[in-house]
Amino acid sequence: MYIFFTIEFDCMPFKLFYLIKKHFFAFINQTRLTFEYCSNNMNSKADKLQKKAIRDQQKRMKPGECQKYVRLVLDSEIIGSSAAGLGQQLRMEIEKLEIKYEIRPLPAKMCVIWERQSGQHEILTTANLEEQVLSAKWEMEKQVMQFFTAQALNKNTQIQSIAENLHTLFPEAKHTVTVLSKTDKNDSSSTLTTTLIELQLMHQVATIQVPPVAEEVAALLRRFTKAIAEAPFKQQKSESMGAFKKFLANDKKQCVRVVGTNGFVRLWQQHLNRMPLVTLEVAEAIIAKYPCPKRLLDAYEIDAEAEKERMADWKINRAGPQPLQQADRRIGNVLASKLHFLYSSRDPNAII
Repeated sequence: MYIFFTIEFDCMPFKLFYLIKKHFFAFINQTRLTFEYCSNNMNSKADKLQKKAIRDQQKRMKPGECQKYVRLVLDSEIIGSSAAGLGQQLRMEIEKLEIKYEIRPLPAKMCVIWERQSGQHEILTTANLEEQVLSAKWEMEKQVMQFFTAQALNKNTQIQSIAENLHTLFPEAKHTVTVLSKTDKNDSSSTLTTTLIELQLMHQVATIQVPPVAEEVAALLRRFTKAIAEAPFKQQKSESMGAFKKFLANDKKQCVRVVGTNGFVRLWQQHLNRMPLVTLEVAEAIIAKYPCPKRLLDAYEIDAEAEKERMADWKINRAGPQPLQQADRRIGNVLASKLHFLYSSRDPNAII
Protein backbone atom coordinates (compact mmCIF):
# COMPACT_ATOMS: atom_id res chain seq x y z
CA MET A 1 0.00 0.00 0.00
CA TYR A 2 1.43 3.31 -1.05
CA ILE A 3 0.07 6.67 0.07
CA PHE A 4 1.22 9.81 -1.68
CA PHE A 5 0.85 13.28 -0.29
CA THR A 6 1.31 16.38 -2.36
CA ILE A 7 2.06 19.28 -0.04
CA GLU A 8 3.33 22.76 -0.74
CA PHE A 9 5.76 23.24 2.12
CA ASP A 10 6.24 26.96 1.52
CA CYS A 11 2.64 27.89 2.24
CA MET A 12 1.90 25.23 4.92
CA PRO A 13 2.15 26.24 8.53
CA PHE A 14 4.56 24.18 10.60
CA LYS A 15 1.87 23.03 13.07
CA LEU A 16 -0.34 21.63 10.32
CA PHE A 17 2.59 19.79 8.82
CA TYR A 18 3.42 18.27 12.21
CA LEU A 19 -0.17 16.97 12.68
CA ILE A 20 -0.24 15.39 9.25
CA LYS A 21 3.08 13.67 9.90
CA LYS A 22 1.92 12.39 13.31
CA HIS A 23 -1.32 10.87 11.98
CA PHE A 24 0.43 9.38 8.99
CA PHE A 25 2.95 7.42 11.10
CA ALA A 26 0.19 6.39 13.53
CA PHE A 27 -1.76 4.93 10.60
CA ILE A 28 1.29 3.05 9.33
CA ASN A 29 2.04 1.63 12.80
CA GLN A 30 -1.58 0.52 13.31
CA THR A 31 -1.60 -1.21 9.95
CA ARG A 32 1.60 -3.08 10.81
CA LEU A 33 0.24 -4.24 14.18
CA THR A 34 -2.99 -5.44 12.59
CA PHE A 35 -1.08 -7.43 9.99
CA GLU A 36 1.16 -9.02 12.65
CA TYR A 37 -1.85 -9.96 14.79
CA CYS A 38 -3.62 -11.65 11.87
CA SER A 39 -0.45 -13.47 10.90
CA ASN A 40 0.18 -14.73 14.44
CA ASN A 41 -3.46 -15.77 14.79
CA MET A 42 -3.28 -17.77 11.57
CA ASN A 43 -0.03 -19.45 12.66
CA SER A 44 -1.47 -20.38 16.06
CA LYS A 45 -4.51 -21.97 14.46
CA ALA A 46 -2.32 -23.83 12.02
CA ASP A 47 -0.12 -25.11 14.86
CA LYS A 48 -3.15 -26.27 16.83
CA LEU A 49 -4.55 -28.13 13.85
CA GLN A 50 -1.17 -29.69 13.16
CA LYS A 51 -0.79 -30.87 16.77
CA LYS A 52 -4.32 -32.26 16.75
CA ALA A 53 -3.55 -34.14 13.53
CA ILE A 54 -0.45 -35.67 15.13
CA ARG A 55 -2.44 -36.72 18.21
CA ASP A 56 -5.13 -38.28 16.05
CA GLN A 57 -2.52 -40.11 14.01
CA GLN A 58 -0.89 -41.52 17.14
CA LYS A 59 -4.28 -42.59 18.43
CA ARG A 60 -4.99 -44.42 15.17
CA MET A 61 -1.83 -46.47 15.61
CA LYS A 62 -2.83 -47.96 18.97
CA PRO A 63 -3.84 -51.65 18.93
CA GLY A 64 -7.42 -50.90 19.95
CA GLU A 65 -8.01 -48.41 17.13
CA CYS A 66 -5.67 -49.36 14.30
CA GLN A 67 -7.87 -52.09 12.78
CA LYS A 68 -10.58 -49.53 12.04
CA TYR A 69 -8.31 -47.86 9.49
CA VAL A 70 -7.04 -50.96 7.68
CA ARG A 71 -9.05 -52.87 5.12
CA LEU A 72 -8.41 -55.89 2.95
CA VAL A 73 -9.12 -55.72 -0.77
CA LEU A 74 -10.34 -58.93 -2.37
CA ASP A 75 -10.04 -59.63 -6.05
CA SER A 76 -13.49 -59.96 -7.60
CA GLU A 77 -12.68 -63.48 -8.82
CA ILE A 78 -12.30 -64.68 -5.20
CA ILE A 79 -15.93 -63.85 -4.42
CA GLY A 80 -17.08 -65.27 -7.75
CA SER A 81 -15.10 -68.48 -7.35
CA SER A 82 -16.85 -71.80 -6.83
CA ALA A 83 -13.87 -73.35 -5.02
CA ALA A 84 -14.41 -74.63 -1.50
CA GLY A 85 -13.56 -72.01 1.10
CA LEU A 86 -14.02 -69.07 -1.28
CA GLY A 87 -16.98 -67.34 -2.92
CA GLN A 88 -19.97 -65.83 -1.15
CA GLN A 89 -19.48 -68.07 1.85
CA LEU A 90 -16.08 -66.45 2.50
CA ARG A 91 -17.69 -63.04 2.19
CA MET A 92 -20.27 -63.95 4.84
CA GLU A 93 -17.57 -65.16 7.22
CA ILE A 94 -15.57 -61.95 6.73
CA GLU A 95 -18.66 -59.92 7.58
CA LYS A 96 -19.21 -62.03 10.71
CA LEU A 97 -15.69 -61.22 11.89
CA GLU A 98 -16.39 -57.50 11.24
CA ILE A 99 -13.37 -57.07 8.99
CA LYS A 100 -13.42 -53.99 6.81
CA TYR A 101 -13.09 -55.09 3.19
CA GLU A 102 -13.59 -54.06 -0.42
CA ILE A 103 -14.10 -56.07 -3.60
CA ARG A 104 -12.62 -54.91 -6.89
CA PRO A 105 -10.53 -56.29 -9.77
CA LEU A 106 -6.82 -56.50 -8.92
CA PRO A 107 -3.81 -56.78 -11.26
CA ALA A 108 -3.27 -60.41 -10.26
CA LYS A 109 -6.12 -62.88 -10.15
CA MET A 110 -7.24 -64.43 -6.84
CA CYS A 111 -5.16 -61.91 -4.89
CA VAL A 112 -5.71 -60.09 -1.62
CA ILE A 113 -4.02 -56.84 -0.68
CA TRP A 114 -4.31 -54.59 2.35
CA GLU A 115 -4.75 -50.81 2.42
CA ARG A 116 -4.39 -48.29 5.24
CA GLN A 117 -6.22 -45.00 5.54
CA SER A 118 -3.74 -42.17 5.97
CA GLY A 119 -6.11 -40.23 8.25
CA GLN A 120 -4.27 -36.92 8.04
CA HIS A 121 -6.13 -33.71 8.90
CA GLU A 122 -5.45 -31.17 6.18
CA ILE A 123 -5.68 -27.38 6.66
CA LEU A 124 -7.75 -25.64 4.04
CA THR A 125 -6.12 -22.57 2.50
CA THR A 126 -9.17 -21.32 0.60
CA ALA A 127 -11.69 -21.72 3.42
CA ASN A 128 -11.96 -21.11 7.12
CA LEU A 129 -8.88 -22.34 8.97
CA GLU A 130 -11.03 -23.92 11.67
CA GLU A 131 -12.39 -26.42 9.16
CA GLN A 132 -10.66 -29.75 8.70
CA VAL A 133 -10.84 -32.37 6.01
CA LEU A 134 -10.29 -36.01 6.92
CA SER A 135 -8.36 -37.48 4.05
CA ALA A 136 -10.01 -40.62 2.68
CA LYS A 137 -6.89 -41.64 0.80
CA TRP A 138 -6.06 -45.34 1.09
CA GLU A 139 -2.47 -46.44 0.67
CA MET A 140 -1.47 -50.01 -0.13
CA GLU A 141 0.48 -51.96 2.47
CA LYS A 142 3.48 -54.05 1.47
CA GLN A 143 1.73 -57.39 1.71
CA VAL A 144 0.10 -59.50 -1.02
CA MET A 145 -1.57 -62.88 -0.78
CA GLN A 146 -2.60 -65.06 -3.70
CA PHE A 147 -4.93 -68.07 -3.41
CA PHE A 148 -4.53 -71.36 -5.23
CA THR A 149 -6.34 -74.65 -4.93
CA ALA A 150 -4.22 -77.76 -4.53
CA GLN A 151 -5.38 -79.08 -7.89
CA ALA A 152 -4.55 -75.85 -9.71
CA LEU A 153 -1.10 -75.62 -8.16
CA ASN A 154 -0.30 -79.23 -9.02
CA LYS A 155 -1.40 -78.77 -12.61
CA ASN A 156 0.52 -75.53 -12.98
CA THR A 157 4.08 -76.76 -13.51
CA GLN A 158 5.51 -73.30 -14.21
CA ILE A 159 6.12 -72.28 -10.62
CA GLN A 160 8.59 -69.65 -11.76
CA SER A 161 5.86 -67.78 -13.64
CA ILE A 162 3.80 -67.47 -10.44
CA ALA A 163 6.68 -65.90 -8.55
CA GLU A 164 7.70 -63.64 -11.44
CA ASN A 165 4.12 -62.43 -11.85
CA LEU A 166 3.89 -61.45 -8.16
CA HIS A 167 7.31 -59.76 -8.20
CA THR A 168 6.43 -57.83 -11.36
CA LEU A 169 2.97 -56.62 -10.32
CA PHE A 170 3.90 -55.92 -6.67
CA PRO A 171 7.65 -55.28 -6.66
CA GLU A 172 7.93 -53.79 -3.16
CA ALA A 173 5.51 -56.11 -1.34
CA LYS A 174 5.97 -59.31 0.62
CA HIS A 175 4.40 -62.17 -1.30
CA THR A 176 2.48 -65.08 0.16
CA VAL A 177 0.92 -68.01 -1.71
CA THR A 178 -1.96 -69.63 0.17
CA VAL A 179 -2.96 -73.12 -0.90
CA LEU A 180 -6.42 -74.46 -0.13
CA SER A 181 -5.68 -78.10 0.62
CA LYS A 182 -6.76 -80.70 3.14
CA THR A 183 -4.36 -81.81 5.84
CA ASP A 184 -4.87 -85.51 5.01
CA LYS A 185 -1.83 -87.08 3.39
CA ASN A 186 -2.38 -88.58 -0.06
CA ASP A 187 -0.46 -89.36 -3.19
CA SER A 188 -0.41 -85.76 -4.41
CA SER A 189 0.81 -84.29 -1.10
CA SER A 190 4.46 -84.95 -1.99
CA THR A 191 4.12 -83.01 -5.25
CA LEU A 192 2.42 -80.15 -3.48
CA THR A 193 5.06 -80.08 -0.76
CA THR A 194 7.82 -79.99 -3.37
CA THR A 195 6.10 -77.08 -5.11
CA LEU A 196 5.75 -75.10 -1.89
CA ILE A 197 9.39 -75.71 -0.94
CA GLU A 198 10.49 -74.53 -4.38
CA LEU A 199 8.49 -71.32 -3.99
CA GLN A 200 10.09 -70.63 -0.62
CA LEU A 201 13.70 -71.49 -1.38
CA MET A 202 14.08 -70.60 -5.06
CA HIS A 203 11.74 -67.62 -5.36
CA GLN A 204 11.51 -66.19 -1.80
CA VAL A 205 7.72 -66.50 -1.70
CA ALA A 206 6.11 -67.43 1.61
CA THR A 207 3.60 -70.28 1.51
CA ILE A 208 0.66 -71.21 3.72
CA GLN A 209 -1.61 -74.24 3.65
CA VAL A 210 -5.14 -73.75 4.94
CA PRO A 211 -8.13 -76.13 4.85
CA PRO A 212 -10.69 -75.30 2.13
CA VAL A 213 -13.21 -74.04 4.68
CA ALA A 214 -14.53 -70.49 4.63
CA GLU A 215 -14.17 -70.12 8.41
CA GLU A 216 -10.48 -71.09 8.30
CA VAL A 217 -9.75 -68.79 5.38
CA ALA A 218 -11.54 -65.85 7.06
CA ALA A 219 -9.63 -66.50 10.30
CA LEU A 220 -6.36 -66.44 8.35
CA LEU A 221 -7.28 -63.10 6.74
CA ARG A 222 -8.21 -61.73 10.14
CA ARG A 223 -4.80 -62.66 11.59
CA PHE A 224 -3.04 -61.00 8.68
CA THR A 225 -5.20 -57.89 9.01
CA LYS A 226 -4.49 -57.57 12.72
CA ALA A 227 -0.75 -58.05 12.25
CA ILE A 228 -0.59 -55.48 9.44
CA ALA A 229 -2.68 -52.98 11.42
CA GLU A 230 -0.47 -53.23 14.52
CA ALA A 231 2.85 -53.23 12.65
CA PRO A 232 3.46 -49.42 12.75
CA PHE A 233 2.72 -49.24 16.49
CA LYS A 234 5.09 -52.10 17.29
CA GLN A 235 7.78 -50.67 15.03
CA GLN A 236 7.49 -47.24 16.64
CA LYS A 237 7.61 -48.78 20.11
CA SER A 238 10.65 -50.85 19.20
CA GLU A 239 12.50 -47.83 17.78
CA SER A 240 11.77 -45.70 20.85
CA MET A 241 13.31 -48.28 23.18
CA GLY A 242 16.95 -48.98 23.65
CA ALA A 243 18.39 -52.46 23.42
CA PHE A 244 18.31 -52.96 27.20
CA LYS A 245 14.84 -51.47 27.79
CA LYS A 246 13.25 -54.09 25.55
CA PHE A 247 13.99 -56.73 28.18
CA LEU A 248 12.16 -54.69 30.84
CA ALA A 249 9.08 -53.74 28.81
CA ASN A 250 7.02 -56.89 29.57
CA ASP A 251 6.10 -57.26 25.91
CA LYS A 252 6.10 -61.05 25.81
CA LYS A 253 4.96 -63.96 27.89
CA GLN A 254 6.83 -64.62 31.17
CA CYS A 255 8.52 -61.21 31.04
CA VAL A 256 8.78 -59.07 34.15
CA ARG A 257 7.74 -55.46 34.01
CA VAL A 258 10.20 -53.09 35.69
CA VAL A 259 9.05 -49.55 36.46
CA GLY A 260 11.64 -47.46 38.24
CA THR A 261 12.95 -49.74 41.01
CA ASN A 262 9.77 -51.82 41.25
CA GLY A 263 10.11 -55.26 39.74
CA PHE A 264 13.85 -55.95 40.09
CA VAL A 265 13.32 -58.58 42.81
CA ARG A 266 10.75 -60.35 40.64
CA LEU A 267 13.17 -60.15 37.70
CA TRP A 268 15.97 -61.64 39.84
CA GLN A 269 13.65 -64.46 40.84
CA GLN A 270 12.61 -65.08 37.24
CA HIS A 271 16.27 -65.21 36.24
CA LEU A 272 17.02 -67.88 38.86
CA ASN A 273 13.98 -69.92 37.84
CA ARG A 274 15.43 -70.30 34.33
CA MET A 275 17.79 -72.97 35.71
CA PRO A 276 16.29 -76.49 35.74
CA LEU A 277 17.00 -77.26 39.41
CA VAL A 278 15.81 -73.91 40.77
CA THR A 279 12.20 -74.06 41.89
CA LEU A 280 10.21 -71.19 43.39
CA GLU A 281 11.16 -72.23 46.94
CA VAL A 282 14.86 -72.45 46.03
CA ALA A 283 14.77 -69.02 44.38
CA GLU A 284 13.10 -67.51 47.45
CA ALA A 285 15.79 -69.03 49.70
CA ILE A 286 18.56 -67.51 47.57
CA ILE A 287 16.83 -64.11 47.34
CA ALA A 288 16.38 -64.03 51.13
CA LYS A 289 20.16 -64.17 51.49
CA TYR A 290 21.07 -62.17 48.36
CA PRO A 291 18.35 -59.63 47.38
CA CYS A 292 20.20 -58.77 44.15
CA PRO A 293 22.84 -60.41 41.92
CA LYS A 294 25.48 -57.90 43.04
CA ARG A 295 25.39 -59.28 46.60
CA LEU A 296 25.99 -62.80 45.31
CA LEU A 297 28.87 -61.70 43.06
CA ASP A 298 30.49 -59.80 45.94
CA ALA A 299 30.28 -62.92 48.13
CA TYR A 300 31.97 -65.01 45.43
CA GLU A 301 34.77 -62.47 45.10
CA ILE A 302 35.50 -62.62 48.84
CA ASP A 303 35.64 -66.44 49.16
CA ALA A 304 34.01 -68.49 46.42
CA GLU A 305 34.64 -71.96 47.89
CA ALA A 306 33.36 -71.06 51.34
CA GLU A 307 30.29 -69.43 49.83
CA LYS A 308 29.55 -72.59 47.82
CA GLU A 309 29.64 -74.69 50.97
CA ARG A 310 27.38 -72.30 52.86
CA MET A 311 24.86 -72.17 49.99
CA ALA A 312 24.78 -75.96 49.72
CA ASP A 313 23.78 -76.17 53.42
CA TRP A 314 20.91 -73.65 53.18
CA LYS A 315 17.50 -74.95 54.15
CA ILE A 316 14.58 -74.60 51.76
CA ASN A 317 11.27 -73.59 53.26
CA ARG A 318 8.51 -75.49 51.55
CA ALA A 319 5.02 -74.10 51.29
CA GLY A 320 2.05 -75.99 52.77
CA PRO A 321 1.93 -78.80 55.35
CA GLN A 322 4.92 -81.14 55.50
CA PRO A 323 5.30 -84.73 56.79
CA LEU A 324 6.49 -84.90 60.37
CA GLN A 325 9.42 -87.26 59.78
CA GLN A 326 10.65 -85.72 56.53
CA ALA A 327 14.21 -84.38 56.62
CA ASP A 328 14.88 -80.74 55.86
CA ARG A 329 15.49 -80.09 52.20
CA ARG A 330 18.66 -78.20 51.32
CA ILE A 331 20.04 -76.57 48.18
CA GLY A 332 22.80 -79.14 47.82
CA ASN A 333 26.28 -79.21 46.35
CA VAL A 334 25.17 -79.76 42.75
CA LEU A 335 23.03 -76.63 42.48
CA ALA A 336 25.49 -74.55 44.52
CA SER A 337 28.30 -75.53 42.12
CA LYS A 338 26.15 -74.73 39.07
CA LEU A 339 25.32 -71.26 40.41
CA HIS A 340 28.97 -70.57 41.15
CA PHE A 341 29.97 -71.72 37.68
CA LEU A 342 27.23 -69.58 36.08
CA TYR A 343 28.37 -66.35 37.76
CA SER A 344 32.12 -66.91 37.70
CA SER A 345 32.77 -68.44 34.26
CA ARG A 346 34.12 -66.20 31.50
CA ASP A 347 33.62 -68.72 28.70
CA PRO A 348 30.51 -67.83 26.64
CA ASN A 349 30.35 -71.37 25.20
CA ALA A 350 30.48 -73.13 28.56
CA ILE A 351 27.70 -75.62 29.30
CA ILE A 352 26.20 -75.33 32.76
